[in-house]
Amino acid sequence: MRLLAGVDAGTTHVKVGFFDERGGCVAAVREPTPRELPALVATVTRALGECAARAGRGPDAIGIAGMAETGVPLDRAGRPLTPLLWWNDPRAAQEAAELAREATALYALTGRRADPKSPLAKWLWLRAHSPEVLEGMRWWVNVPDAVAYALTGRLRTHETLAARTLAYDLEAGGYAPELLARAGLRGDQLPAPAGSVEPVGPLTARVSGVAAGVPVVIAGHDHAVGSWAAGVRRPGDVADSLGTAEAVMVLSDSRPDACTGLARGITTDPSLDGARKVVVGGLPTSGAVLDWLLTLTGNGESGYAALPGLLDGVRLPTGIVVEPYLRGRSAPAPDRARRVTVSGLGPEHTQGDLLAAAVEGTCLHARWMLDELTAVTGTAPERLVVLGGQVRIPLWMRVKAAVSPAPVEVVRSGDAVCAGAALIAGQAGGSLDDVPVLSRDRQPPEPDLAAAYVPVYERFLASARTPR
Repeated sequence: MRLLAGVDAGTTHVKVGFFDERGGCVAAVREPTPRELPALVATVTRALGECAARAGRGPDAIGIAGMAETGVPLDRAGRPLTPLLWWNDPRAAQEAAELAREATALYALTGRRADPKSPLAKWLWLRAHSPEVLEGMRWWVNVPDAVAYALTGRLRTHETLAARTLAYDLEAGGYAPELLARAGLRGDQLPAPAGSVEPVGPLTARVSGVAAGVPVVIAGHDHAVGSWAAGVRRPGDVADSLGTAEAVMVLSDSRPDACTGLARGITTDPSLDGARKVVVGGLPTSGAVLDWLLTLTGNGESGYAALPGLLDGVRLPTGIVVEPYLRGRSAPAPDRARRVTVSGLGPEHTQGDLLAAAVEGTCLHARWMLDELTAVTGTAPERLVVLGGQVRIPLWMRVKAAVSPAPVEVVRSGDAVCAGAALIAGQAGGSLDDVPVLSRDRQPPEPDLAAAYVPVYERFLASARTPR
């Protein structure tokens, strides 16, 4: 049996796992994501060694996935010039606002709107506030690129990561020189994209229990990797990737025009195989709003582990309507000033009811995004494939299925992104089409609950669409 290693460098946690050729987990390690690149690399290499020790041998290939927009400038020796610059760091708000003055042209080129999380906005901030960093920068690397570089000594990226720099020409399939020039950068300062099954290089770093020379691939952006492994590969398939942030992704043969995309706050990414477009609506604080409420209710230390017990016995629908916008709203109606609102909360409700209502709010918002995305792309959802950490919370999946306009299938893998990265690595030098699909379960429909959520969804939309 071949063993395949997957790495998922996420916002909150770094996940490393060894999997069999069907995605079955053999060993896994989960650690908090460090803020500095050397510590992050050390976490990944240590976790690979720990998995090798548990499995009794090393992997035959290593696949790397992770968050986009988070990266770091490197000097000529490959050393980081700053701590990691995070996607949720708001420091480049002014630069993003200046870019937004040319929003239509920018969106037409990149499929994205100007946002502080984009590397282009961060580069402009560095140029204005820390010019010595850009002057000393030989390369800019996304987190998955940096991990692959540490393991192989070679710099590459994946198109699904490059496309999120806000400096990538989506149709031409390469960096836009005119956008890079705004920050005083050249194309050779960014890693060239490689395909998901194209090895970056052989492992050259010393990793305990892992043989030198095994192929290392950058599988791609975390949401794209997870959805491909979940079998979302053709129009009609919709992925709902859950985590700190949530992304609803609709495969399409076309992309929205700039005016529509900007008005809806949606973006367009290349599909993992580059054959189609993926139209995306995001909720940046899906899991984050639950983390926040758990802390407010005194359950922060236990975190998500406390949720099943707190949600036990909650009646659905809760009767409470929560808008889950902890730090503004992106799609499908952008409003940076939007914040969490709660209506219908009374003395008869418990903390479990409030937490369940927040779950309802994220699911109702995801339904709203899906309705808008399918209308824009002219596609009909045939199935909604849900993946991510929240699939382990039964109430969350019950609500998700009750409000979905399409049958819901749940990927039961402990970490679909990590497993997906491993399965993609297993096809190194081959074809993405041969990547096995992770097992999915049909979420049992509950017609009465679905009917009960119809008026709740209408209340949610009325509230969410009301200007504040």
